[in-house]
Amino acid sequence: MITPSTFTGGDLATNAYLLPVEGGVLCFDAPEGLAAALRKKDITVRALILTHGHFDHIWDAALIQADHKCPVYAHADDAGMIRDPSIFARFGVREVIAPVNDLQLIDVPQLGAAPFTVAGETFQAFHIPGHSLGSLAFYHAPWSLVIGGDILFAGGVGRWDLPGGNHDTLIAGIRQHLLVLPEETRVYPGHGGPTSIGEEKETNPFLAE
Repeated sequence: MITPSTFTGGDLATNAYLLPVEGGVLCFDAPEGLAAALRKKDITVRALILTHGHFDHIWDAALIQADHKCPVYAHADDAGMIRDPSIFARFGVREVIAPVNDLQLIDVPQLGAAPFTVAGETFQAFHIPGHSLGSLAFYHAPWSLVIGGDILFAGGVGRWDLPGGNHDTLIAGIRQHLLVLPEETRVYPGHGGPTSIGEEKETNPFLAE
């Protein structure tokens, strides 16, 4: 079992997770300050995987790609935001976020699942829109963990009142793909502390029948 290292950065206290692999780490999400932290600790990123395209999760993505010459992966439905983050100015984000020009798209059926192999590790990628159109969760069975961005939190779920959000789609996707995982599966969310599938099945008020 592997426990990821956590970096929390930016005004929204956004989590990034680093998983050790041969030759470096897999990095999930890229909040503000992560690129500098990686340089300081001399950590090599083999690949950057974005759970979705909202500004707080992609802030340092282009910087990390430039520093590490690594691929950056995301779902096609959020690619527009990642390739042109200037659109976030409409929502009050005044800072300039650099675009990721060389973006690799993760091939997952709409609302479905597919294996995703990167740096020798295979995850099951779940497409669970409702917070954003291209939100993804990544499940690694041998490590008994799922990294899900802003889909599922300890005691909560992602906001659905943003562009592309939909409450019913979000809840249905969580039920279809996440709540069926083993209850001991650890959940590492985009904000806040970790939880488990069993804990959320039992206590999360947004998932009550």
